[in-house]
Amino acid sequence: MTKDRKIVFFDIDGTIYMYNKGIPKDTIQAIKQLRENGHIAVICTGRTKSIVFSEILNIGFDGIIAGAGTYAEYNGEEIYRYVLDKELVNETVNEMKRHNIMAIAEGIESVCFDLDRMPEKYKPIYDIYIETPGNHIGKIEDIDEISASKLSGAAVNVNDMREFKKKYADRFTLVSHDDDYVEMIPKGYSKAYGIEKMIKYLDIPWENTYAFGDSMNDYEMLKYVNYGVAMGNASEEFKKEMKYTTEDYDKGGIKNALERFGLI
Repeated sequence: MTKDRKIVFFDIDGTIYMYNKGIPKDTIQAIKQLRENGHIAVICTGRTKSIVFSEILNIGFDGIIAGAGTYAEYNGEEIYRYVLDKELVNETVNEMKRHNIMAIAEGIESVCFDLDRMPEKYKPIYDIYIETPGNHIGKIEDIDEISASKLSGAAVNVNDMREFKKKYADRFTLVSHDDDYVEMIPKGYSKAYGIEKMIKYLDIPWENTYAFGDSMNDYEMLKYVNYGVAMGNASEEFKKEMKYTTEDYDKGGIKNALERFGLI
């Protein structure tokens, strides 16, 4: 690979896509132009591969880092995958049930939800998963049939979530998106870990790395790459932490930043 080729990593939710809004047309065109210009475009998401919608994949990407760095592939070839120990998964899910938290066991091939404990606010998102062809969605009762790479949980009662997180802070890297929602990533894994693995695999110099994100599970990714860009719709606190910012996801954020960097 030529040393002047750049690699750009894109978070999904809040960066190139929003539920009920989809993907802005100028973002789709900008990513296509990026690749036409000889650069590499990679999805880098907290979602496991099983719930990366086809409408996102159809934009056209060279690679995927999924499950918050627990899985990576390039041109359809798997680079690595990590799967949680089954006993740890079952123990954690049972503990979530005891705290009245909806458990989500996220695997590379499928994702299982605890429908009995699903907070009302998350039902519309679940409905989108169910209605989207190609996604493999199951119930938490099917958990023994999947290999989970990470877990997430949503609570009706914030105090239940606080108590649960105290118990598992030393077992997982916990990323809080709201007071009632936690993403549980295996220790040692992150989007930054996936990026490091991929650029070594492709022999791309670190100096040629760019990334876009909007939330705390993007923090390490944006800090790791040479050009880490916070979306305009990220929190003010998050944006202050980053060297670069751009406009909102639906106000030309991706297109404008790629233009400013001279990539398109």
